[in-house]
Amino acid sequence: MKSFDEIADAVAGVPFMSPDQGHIVYEHVRRTAPARVLELGTAHGVGSAYLAAALPPGGQVITVDHAGAAYDPSPERVLSQAGVRDRVEIVRQYSSYTWWLKERLAEGCEGFDFVYLDGAKNWTIDGLAVLLIERLLRPGGWLLMDDLHWTYDEVRDREVSDGVTIRGLSDEERAEPHLRAVFDLLVVDNPAFTEQRITDDWWGWARKRLEGEPVRRGSVQIETTKSAGALVANGLRRGVRAARRRVRG
Repeated sequence: MKSFDEIADAVAGVPFMSPDQGHIVYEHVRRTAPARVLELGTAHGVGSAYLAAALPPGGQVITVDHAGAAYDPSPERVLSQAGVRDRVEIVRQYSSYTWWLKERLAEGCEGFDFVYLDGAKNWTIDGLAVLLIERLLRPGGWLLMDDLHWTYDEVRDREVSDGVTIRGLSDEERAEPHLRAVFDLLVVDNPAFTEQRITDDWWGWARKRLEGEPVRRGSVQIETTKSAGALVANGLRRGVRAARRRVRG
């Protein structure tokens, strides 16, 4: 196990996970000691580095991104720089991680203890991904969804974002946060999940219910690690997006 400070120094300046977010993920892995971790959406590999560094002895991270994903610096370089390359399997041979999940389900994969979903941020892709993740997550294992309030309005100047052609989306699809819809509609009311919570209005957590554990649906705990000023700023951004949706409606 490497210290948080070692990893933070090794990945300093590399997008996309901030040190504050990295610390939350690192401490979660240290506390829950998962043997098998799955990350969907690799990018530069910063998230993988924090995840791998906190693993118990013998633990492994598998990180999956679509075959066309190309980042500079590469995840191979970032993970080597952080000294955790040997703990991470990088997969980039699929058009979408949903197909990779389908293959693991078909082969009877032994499952995962923690899944970090930080990929397409798209209802079609990630809605299916969450349903497959639930099947592959071991009882007691955790799902963490990033970017709950991200919208395509933030990248309107791009043609494509994470494999999704933006010009093919309706105005409503561009303005509404897809991952928040996935969390609210497919996770919160799913009887397989419990202990749902939202951190900093950006991360959605849920634990897969243990066998025999009572079903608890629809109750979401809200928590924050940010200052009051940051929360106000986030609220204003959400208000602007809601106003845009009303105008388009």
